[in-house]
Amino acid sequence: MGGSPLRTRVSYLVSWLLLTVLLVATIGRVDWTLAIAAITKAKPLPLILAVVLNAMILVFATAQWLLFLPDGVSVARSKMFKIMAIVSTVANSGPAGGGAAVGVHLLATRGGVGHSVGLSVLLLDQLVEGLVKMAIVLLAIVVVPIGVEYKAVSATIIIGVPTLFSFLTVIAHRTPALQSISEQTTGFLGWILRRLNRVAVNLEALRQPKKLFITFALGLLQKLVAALAIMCVLIAFGIVIPWWGILAVLVAVNLSTVVSVTPANLGVFEGAAFLIYITLGISSETAMALAIVQHAAYLIPLAGIGWVTSSVRPLNINGVKSEP
Repeated sequence: MGGSPLRTRVSYLVSWLLLTVLLVATIGRVDWTLAIAAITKAKPLPLILAVVLNAMILVFATAQWLLFLPDGVSVARSKMFKIMAIVSTVANSGPAGGGAAVGVHLLATRGGVGHSVGLSVLLLDQLVEGLVKMAIVLLAIVVVPIGVEYKAVSATIIIGVPTLFSFLTVIAHRTPALQSISEQTTGFLGWILRRLNRVAVNLEALRQPKKLFITFALGLLQKLVAALAIMCVLIAFGIVIPWWGILAVLVAVNLSTVVSVTPANLGVFEGAAFLIYITLGISSETAMALAIVQHAAYLIPLAGIGWVTSSVRPLNINGVKSEP
């Protein structure tokens, strides 16, 4: 059930302050001296377009999460967008894994869907994201004539994602058997199995190939607008590279998120992009400027929109779906 108005206001204020602290800390870690110096040498309109394109990632991600919800469970589109925006802010400014935890919590409380549904949405999100990353890695292996960094991470994705897909698909299609086993099992293991079964019941996207395909397509669209944003940054600096070079940069920065433990992926993101630009024959000074501005154009919408929406209009707290 919802708390008292005073408790709700205090909870919102504390959450907003934490979000603000994370965002300010992230802004403070960015080398804005280099970023501003680079931006002054670039064309402004392509940079603005890069920010807008990166903001579209939130739109496609919101559509994904709406489709991940099981039948009979709904969240208003505007509320889901706010949840996704806040999750993105935490994911791009807080510690590794923070966005995932906040996503489950916000879906369960602000979305009112319960923690089992929230966890199922998160699992499907990570699975589809893994499938999309695997697809662009495989495409890069075929078309990019240069060695893309993070080969070990690429291997982990290519092996790990099918393993996760197989596991989730099996439990999604074997819920009656899982329920029967969980009811016959006592103790802590039985408790785990019962909650696993509740999550498995909500993995409907894995029982509906059409829905899974649509969410996969939405994931690809997120990567497409990210690639177009990279192209806009290049245009802003008057740099021309082969189309597969943009794919190589996209793959490198995406794989960097897998190994990064720094908030906002700062440093690792720039390093991954820098290495590819250097390999493409771009001077080190220009490559560094491109990497820094590219990351800034990514962080401004994906870390900033959640803070703006939470500042202008806080999420209402619905009654949380009870889960025995």
